[in-house]
Amino acid sequence: MSLTPGTQLGHYEIQDSIGVGGMGEVYRARDSKLDRTVAVKVLPAEVATDKERLSRFEREAKAVAALSHPNILAIHDFGKHDDTAYAVMELLEGETLKDRLELGAMPERKVVEVATQMALGLGAAHEKSIIHRDLKPENIFLTEDGQVKLLDFGLAKVNIPDIATTTARTLGTSTDPGKVLGTVGYMSPEQVRGESADHRSDIFSFGLMLYEMLSGERAFDRDSAVEIMSAIIREEPPEPSQNGHPIPPALDRVVRRCIEKKPGERFQSARDLAFALENASGTTHTGSQPLDLSAYPSRNRLWRMLPFVVVFALGAMTGVALYTRTQAPDVPEPIRIRPLTFSGHDSQPAVSPDGRLVAFRSNRDGTPRIWIKQLAGGGEAPLTSGPDDFPQFSPDGSSILFIRSEGSRRSAYRMALVGGEPRKILDNVGDAAWSPDGNHLGFIRTERSGSTRITTLGIANGQGGEEETLLQSSVFFYGRLKWSRDGSRIATTQAVPQGNSPDSLLIVDVVTRAVKKHSITGEFPLGGMTWTGEQDRVLLVQAGSLIGDQSGALSRVLLYDLNTGQETNLFWTQGLLNPGRLNTFDILSPGILVFGENRRTQNLAEISIQGDPSDDRSWGGNAVDRQPDYSPDGKTVIFSSNRSGNLDLWTLSVETGAVRQLTDDAAQDWDPAYTPDGKHILWSSDRDGNLEIWIANTDGSGARQLSRDGFDAENPSGTLDGWVLYWSPNPAKQGIWKIRIDGTEATLITRGEYFAQGVSPDGRYCTVVTTEAVNFRGVIHVVEIETGALVPFEILVPYRPGSTFLVWGRARWMPDGKAIAFVGQNEDGNSGIYVQDFVPGKDTGASRRPLAGFSSEYQSESFGISPDGKKLTLSAVDETFSLKIAEGVPGVAPPAATARP
Repeated sequence: MSLTPGTQLGHYEIQDSIGVGGMGEVYRARDSKLDRTVAVKVLPAEVATDKERLSRFEREAKAVAALSHPNILAIHDFGKHDDTAYAVMELLEGETLKDRLELGAMPERKVVEVATQMALGLGAAHEKSIIHRDLKPENIFLTEDGQVKLLDFGLAKVNIPDIATTTARTLGTSTDPGKVLGTVGYMSPEQVRGESADHRSDIFSFGLMLYEMLSGERAFDRDSAVEIMSAIIREEPPEPSQNGHPIPPALDRVVRRCIEKKPGERFQSARDLAFALENASGTTHTGSQPLDLSAYPSRNRLWRMLPFVVVFALGAMTGVALYTRTQAPDVPEPIRIRPLTFSGHDSQPAVSPDGRLVAFRSNRDGTPRIWIKQLAGGGEAPLTSGPDDFPQFSPDGSSILFIRSEGSRRSAYRMALVGGEPRKILDNVGDAAWSPDGNHLGFIRTERSGSTRITTLGIANGQGGEEETLLQSSVFFYGRLKWSRDGSRIATTQAVPQGNSPDSLLIVDVVTRAVKKHSITGEFPLGGMTWTGEQDRVLLVQAGSLIGDQSGALSRVLLYDLNTGQETNLFWTQGLLNPGRLNTFDILSPGILVFGENRRTQNLAEISIQGDPSDDRSWGGNAVDRQPDYSPDGKTVIFSSNRSGNLDLWTLSVETGAVRQLTDDAAQDWDPAYTPDGKHILWSSDRDGNLEIWIANTDGSGARQLSRDGFDAENPSGTLDGWVLYWSPNPAKQGIWKIRIDGTEATLITRGEYFAQGVSPDGRYCTVVTTEAVNFRGVIHVVEIETGALVPFEILVPYRPGSTFLVWGRARWMPDGKAIAFVGQNEDGNSGIYVQDFVPGKDTGASRRPLAGFSSEYQSESFGISPDGKKLTLSAVDETFSLKIAEGVPGVAPPAATARP
């Protein structure tokens, strides 16, 4: 049926027609509930009136909707209005791969970028036992913002035409064995024969598209459908080439392995295929990395800008695509991950030299201390009294080295496994490691010299004396350290405090002090590391984004060759790395890793602080919702969230609880705030490569960049007279800045290592926070905005050593401007929100009082205060830490000197 503009299907208002195909019509529509533009496909009457087909359609739509992957088209809703059945999905802009291939072969770099995203999306579907079975260029979409989307996961099934008489290139069938299923030219041999097809059939079709992207020609291009199918079964395609030249052998091998006639000889998983593509190109890629589509020739710019809802458009509508199996494919994945501990409070594993024990940090009983686990029997017991972390076995396996917190200092201790008292061997260090022969200790120490923070990488003898400095910096800090197996070098990571500049891998020669810096692709934070059994290869973990797991991005574990710079991706996992924390891993035996993994959800709750507690409400879910800020009228809360699969800005109606997505850029958006007049929203985004301040209308329209820091600009807030304040850790101009709302007059207010600022209600002051890591406290200062002078006032926010990633001292002004609320920690170690009076020149510590939080069930991370001061919206963290084992990891073995049986 055809619909006219203005027609209502539930809460979707039809705006105009987008396309018509054999399996229905597609319309642009407005979702009035979430205030967004979507695509609506109206199903044909023969489907809508057939209960069995309609039920099957809905089941399959739900299966695909549950995938929630950035490289698979999102399905939002399914419904029926009167006699009209419809499906709702995201609206895309760009072109299909088929359209792009009409221009001929693609550049090799672009082929790898597109194909890697295709493989990641396909892998996500296969892991949910969903097989596409109709992969072809029409079902691959290249969006204007650089993402690749897999389309047409079988939301319509059609009868098969007679193969002998058809001249069409698209054939579809039911799922009965013995019938052809797929699209001629991109079918696998088993599909052509009418045999049962599993996930490896998709990999064959994938290979045919990869061939076409590289060569500009179809692998099996014949005059009729019958001839094409015969060639697929019996023939090999010509060698693919780029403009008459052979493609690189590594890419050719990937293509050839995809299109092996026998399924068992192809790649056995799409994840394997993604790894192979990255290794063949020497690049790495995650599903959220944008593609530069501007590099493609433009055949018809107007067509590329048309909204294109592909799952259901034109020829793709006639294909059969979804096959949901009752069991996963009977092919083992190359890497298997299983849990090792189950308390939800365990991290930082270290394996004994004989491979029989794992030492780890656990706070399962309320105190972080070192525990020992027997791998054979499974027994677990505490070793130290705490608070301790970062355990490491001595080279002979007889004792444990660990870091103990002692008030405002941290020191390295040694304790025998058989008992006895721990003995301090290095004072005032944040990390320490034994050399392979046990004769020396490497250490990292951070100290204050006035307002300057000095970080030192040094070595001492095995008893803790005779220290020698290898590296020292007032700009960078160093992560964990690891000795090479021969003891000649130390590996560490280098990063800028509170900045989002790229981390680097440093290799330091302990004799000559020569330093070699290695830049890792991706420019994202680096976490734990260890040397492998080969002298010049290092195992690393890297966050999947600048903002780590707050964006929902996967972290990757990779093998890095120090001689060639080659990066080999091993596997991805959620929550392996959080910025500011160094989760660690160790090699148990060849192909087996033990690592720490954390999982986190973060939900918003509105709590009465001057009203009726019965009005308290919470908004739960599986996302990370944080950084809430009230609109000036108190009706809406803006927050950052990864619920879309990317880090975006959302709003929440305080009255109804309805949520709405404001930004949907492929970059990461966070630090949201309303301007005092309520006309604009402010936030930080890495759309320009590094974090900068952005501004838009309150509905998300009219987004534009304000700051041009070039390094890192975060945490904006507005003033009544039209300024926007933010902080920058840029070493050349570190401090608090202000800029006009039109992007002019960027001015440094006050220089210093400040962050997380907030403007007072009258616009006269702003709070700034510093972290004194050596004293285990945050300090809240107040700056007079006009003069940049520090007000004689401060709030000390102590915290326990080894506490979590929270920003202690994250602050907001109370609406009357007479008090400051902030994140703090109580004597039980629980985080919550305190409030303390603000009186310049006076110590108001006695006025400190709790407002909300301080629960053992969750951590209070960020918050917003309502304009009337009666309510507080809290972002509460529920987090678990576990040890896991990864088996079947290629290229990984312990150092030969300590190889384990």
